[in-house]
Amino acid sequence: MERVGYKLVSLLYVCTSLVCAGKNYSLKYDLTTHNLNVSLGSTLILQHSPSSPMFFVGAGKVDFKEFRGNFFVNNYVEDRMPMSNFTVNTSTEADVIQFKFGTSSVQVTLESKDSHPLVVTFAIDPTYASNDFWLRVVATPDERVYGLGEQFSYLNLRGRTYPIWTREQGVGRNKSDIVTFFADTLAGGAGGDYHTTYFPQTTFMSSRNFYCHYGGYNYAEVNLQPSSFHEIYVNGPVSSFYFKNAASIKDLTGSLAKYLGLQPKLPDWVYTGAILGVQGGTDVMLQRYNRARENNVPVSGLWIQDWAGVLKTSFGSRLFWDWKWNPTLYPNLKTVIKDLTANGTRVLAYINPNLNSKGELFKEAANNRYFIKNSSGLPYLTDFGEFYCGTVDFTNPAARDWYKGVIQKNMIDLGLSGWMADFGEYLPADGAFFYNNQSGREVHNQWPTLWAEVNRMAIDERNVTGDVVFWMRAGSAGTGKFTTLMWAGDQNVDFSYGDGLPSTIPAALNMGMSGIGITHFDIGGYTTAAQFKHVGKALVRTEELLLRSAEAAIFTPVFRSHEGNQPKANVQFYSSDFIEQSFGRLARIFAHISNYTKSVVKDNSIFGTPVQRPLFMEFPADDISKTVTYQYMLGSDLLVAPVIQPKVTIMNVYLPPGDWKFIWDTKDYGGQAFHNVTATIGKPPAFYKKNSYYASVFSKIQSKFPLLPVPHPPQTTSTTTTHPTCNSGGTISTSYVSASRIGHHLCAMFCFMSVKVLFL
Repeated sequence: MERVGYKLVSLLYVCTSLVCAGKNYSLKYDLTTHNLNVSLGSTLILQHSPSSPMFFVGAGKVDFKEFRGNFFVNNYVEDRMPMSNFTVNTSTEADVIQFKFGTSSVQVTLESKDSHPLVVTFAIDPTYASNDFWLRVVATPDERVYGLGEQFSYLNLRGRTYPIWTREQGVGRNKSDIVTFFADTLAGGAGGDYHTTYFPQTTFMSSRNFYCHYGGYNYAEVNLQPSSFHEIYVNGPVSSFYFKNAASIKDLTGSLAKYLGLQPKLPDWVYTGAILGVQGGTDVMLQRYNRARENNVPVSGLWIQDWAGVLKTSFGSRLFWDWKWNPTLYPNLKTVIKDLTANGTRVLAYINPNLNSKGELFKEAANNRYFIKNSSGLPYLTDFGEFYCGTVDFTNPAARDWYKGVIQKNMIDLGLSGWMADFGEYLPADGAFFYNNQSGREVHNQWPTLWAEVNRMAIDERNVTGDVVFWMRAGSAGTGKFTTLMWAGDQNVDFSYGDGLPSTIPAALNMGMSGIGITHFDIGGYTTAAQFKHVGKALVRTEELLLRSAEAAIFTPVFRSHEGNQPKANVQFYSSDFIEQSFGRLARIFAHISNYTKSVVKDNSIFGTPVQRPLFMEFPADDISKTVTYQYMLGSDLLVAPVIQPKVTIMNVYLPPGDWKFIWDTKDYGGQAFHNVTATIGKPPAFYKKNSYYASVFSKIQSKFPLLPVPHPPQTTSTTTTHPTCNSGGTISTSYVSASRIGHHLCAMFCFMSVKVLFL
């Protein structure tokens, strides 16, 4: 090692630039002024000076309070120490920079490894009682940032701080929204906020064509508010930071997905039609199936989440979390599954890593000490909403193997072709004890990946990978290596930007730029609150919402419905023949373009390019494409502009450069322009490239799938809307405010007063 001493350069300005075979970054430093720059090509990544340090160490306390998966975080900083002067040791393979402060020091190692041109590792002197760390990454004022896992509220994330802690996404997710207010007030703070998500990840993509990935699972915060830097806060031991640059965000996204782990292709049967969310027992399941077939709905699967039994709570109908076939509710299920599968329709179910304390599997797991434990060594019990569960400890190899066996014996061997692998976010931060002796704070963010691994091991060992599919809502870095599919969680049954149908679009796009390229959502949404009618705002699904979300689902990898948590309060696909026939028509369009969708999913499994992509990923030189949030590309050839607000019949859609055709009239439309197009229910706006290999498939949609005659007055009025965009600050803009939104604000004031009276 060559040591560059301060005395040798005290009278001389020295700037050293080192780029050699073992290092794919550039380090420039000045030991007179103690300035330092680290670059990838021409892109400045890290910058340090005594007056503007690139990192800080400190001490403080982070408190977590949890209520039914909703975590409330209080981060109190007691000490924050900026770094200043440094010395440098260099070699052909790495650079080691030593920062001194008082009697302590921090050693920073720069190197190229693990397919990354720049990996930065920090070693803090143990004599300094530090548990807080801040790293500043260089930013520019006009820079746009994406990713951070599944972020629902914004596509460009600049201007806000994002805590990285997996949790319930919240109901409403907008503190100025009346639904969020009710959820906070009436349900113990369950309203959520713009940053609450099941799948946070300390990875961001920059419009300057680099990404930053933090390799740990600690609690973190990513502050994207300053104009000149992005600041990443980490609580606890600090892992390495990984940086990579490329010619485009598309290339970067593929590189990240390959590094974290690629998802496999989906089974072919998924593309043949709708996976219908049904429940209520064998007879009801078959009645729904037979009626759907009579109404020309192509059914690829029947998803019976209540296969293990049900219980009733004040929130609605919940499942009995004892994961085995309930023959009372579902008699002859194994035979029915066999017959349906032979006829081309699969049956799917539900599981999560928690076991109801009243169930038989709970007793077996408790007897074998397979649960996460409390301070007394007993199973740690979590309140999941009027029932208590133990959580299987996946850090215990024996417990993991046992639960893998539960999936294999009780689900795969039953003949099921898939399931929802739910609930990876409730893991407690404090008071829980794990087999591997880590704390809940250390395991919490990694837990969804451990849960995904158990599911993947179960199907791999049964040799059914590629035929069985499971989908998850919670995730973290590395989940994509194991899960076959993600879904967006529990959206409201409404058109709200914070937590309704619109939120599924930035969620999918940010997820794709975080390395997870195959995701989808519940058609019709999930979270229903008919009881809110008593305080002025019932949250129930309408026919319009159901069909508009089904339209959007055409242009995703999976077409799957959900009845919601209060099925009787919601309009369902089977509520009338017309609705079911309309739903079936949309499912047939989904199946019609399946060869194209399959090709896009295959690209994701090989190259890591996400299925749903922001416009700028395909058109990086187009300035307007950089501002669009609620349109996206399905693959490279199909542009989608879903109708995400009520009472819309005409949409003003932006087309990037190129020659385009509208799927509903096959006329030519020029690029780099906005166009008004028909957007009545049943005709979701979508355009394809004129020279697409699949042009003949897209061109047949208009003639092959005519609209059905409407037996009742439509639920729309003639309204034109400009598709919302997202500017550099991430705010949503739209060209109109409908009467219903004005009424919403009036209702909000009235309901606020009503709730206040109720709680006096």
